[in-house]
Amino acid sequence: MKKFLTCILIATTLFSCKKQLTEIKPNSPDGDSDPASSSINVKLDIPTQEVITKVSNDTLYLSYTETVSLILDPKVYEKSSAVHFKEDFSKSSLANFSFTTINKDGKLVTNYLEENLNNVVIKSASTITIDGKNFTSLVLGRLLVFSKAYKQAGLAVEAQNNIMKQTNESISFSSYCYINGKNSDTSVTTATVVYKK
Repeated sequence: MKKFLTCILIATTLFSCKKQLTEIKPNSPDGDSDPASSSINVKLDIPTQEVITKVSNDTLYLSYTETVSLILDPKVYEKSSAVHFKEDFSKSSLANFSFTTINKDGKLVTNYLEENLNNVVIKSASTITIDGKNFTSLVLGRLLVFSKAYKQAGLAVEAQNNIMKQTNESISFSSYCYINGKNSDTSVTTATVVYKK
């Protein structure tokens, strides 16, 4: 009997541990309306973004692992033809560098990020509960390596030191769904960039 009660207690604890984000409001109160009939938004949950700086010979490397969560109504996600996601680096030092990343096919690509998440490796997809309603959470994590070669190593170190001083930079993110032949409203948010060695 004691083992049985212990199992019930553990199961109750595990199933009740779900991430709560109270700021999300479902698009439809009853959750039964057609997703195409309402304004469909993607909630972007994006923490501070970290960039690791490193100098090798005469080249400065900025390694950025993009870490974001997109939260959608499960019906919207199921019926959508595509979930689009874009980054805007123009308000950060990253905009001054070329970058490489690995695409879904395992190929190295330069200065290109796929915005249709159907063509991107999703780190995880799970169900979370917000205000008693289930949502789909898509977690995206992809590595971008920004780099620039300088005429000499000292100049690369100087550039690294200058970037390390930047404290007010940000990346802007936007996302929308394509569903039933039309785009939903676009959700936009920004995240602070922190540079580290």
